[in-house]
Amino acid sequence: MHPLSKYTTGGYLPEAPATPPERRAIVFTSGIWLIFMAWTVIGFLNTTAPLPAQIAGWAALVAFPVVYLRNFLHPEPITGFNRTGNTLVYTAVLVALGIIMAQVTPTAIINIVPYLMATWIFNHRIAVGLLAMVILFCCAIAIVAIGNLDDSGNWFIASVASPAIIMIFIRISMEMDATQKERSEQLALATQREELASTVHDVLGHSLTTITVKVQLAQRLIDTNLAAAKTELADIESLARSSLSEVRSAVTDLQHPDLAEQLDHSEQALTAAGITLDRPDTPPRLTLVQQQVFAWVIREAVTNVIRHAQAATCTITITECDGRMLLRITDDGVGIFDTNPAAHHGLTGLQRRVASAGGTLKLCRCEPGTRVEVRL
Repeated sequence: MHPLSKYTTGGYLPEAPATPPERRAIVFTSGIWLIFMAWTVIGFLNTTAPLPAQIAGWAALVAFPVVYLRNFLHPEPITGFNRTGNTLVYTAVLVALGIIMAQVTPTAIINIVPYLMATWIFNHRIAVGLLAMVILFCCAIAIVAIGNLDDSGNWFIASVASPAIIMIFIRISMEMDATQKERSEQLALATQREELASTVHDVLGHSLTTITVKVQLAQRLIDTNLAAAKTELADIESLARSSLSEVRSAVTDLQHPDLAEQLDHSEQALTAAGITLDRPDTPPRLTLVQQQVFAWVIREAVTNVIRHAQAATCTITITECDGRMLLRITDDGVGIFDTNPAAHHGLTGLQRRVASAGGTLKLCRCEPGTRVEVRL
């Protein structure tokens, strides 16, 4: 029904939609079940209930979809309650509306059961959702038996059992898709770590071998040719410093930065440099790969702004564009003349990283300043 959060032992916990496209998708995918309200509407049209009961019933019928959809758009409106507590409140309100509608047509209390099921199965981890569905299904059977509605077997199957089966299959499919996506992201990150680990090994292996050879040579020369020995020692020092720098760079690559922390660090660094930062207070919901790639880009771009841009302000935005996430880092500094990332040492590595994640990196010269754009 809607995006899923990070995996935990109990599965995925669906999150509230954070962007307009997500909200529209929720309204459509959750609202499609409202077609089953046709059973209640038919009952209202054929009712012989008193007029006050009919007026209250129609009012409840109008309010029901509003509360039902709000449950998906704002699953945790009561901050003092957790997700389960909030869903219980929504359930109580929906049941109360169902009872009001049942005063007009008794079967209305059964017709709301699929919506209660959807509220739980698509708003909670799958184990909790399935348990709630079983409980609601048993309650519906009990109401049918107590209310002497046994002659409506076909109606019960169509209005409750069939939607329940469909929802279970959809939720399982969502769980499998999200699990596969999580595994793919973890595999991509594991591949990156292996590549970086290999780089560290290669750097250390080559450098230490060369240093060992030069140390042995310096030991032989120290008694016969002091000047040559000093030259070898100077080369050893230079090589050791260079290797240390390369190892630090590679180890830094192994440490995947957190996007929220990187935004905070960037703000601190820019403020210390006298540059005003305009940034999102809270990053939008992103995949693990998007978070880490964006964090790398922000780190490098902000470093360049501080070192080279001579800027007064810097703006960082993360928005959705054509189904992809767009990161923009803009400054009002002196601007960049060569907009080819390959011409800049730091950006070359970033471009490879972004490309390996399936994204694109673009440099733009502004008037004034420079903009770095990453689509992923």
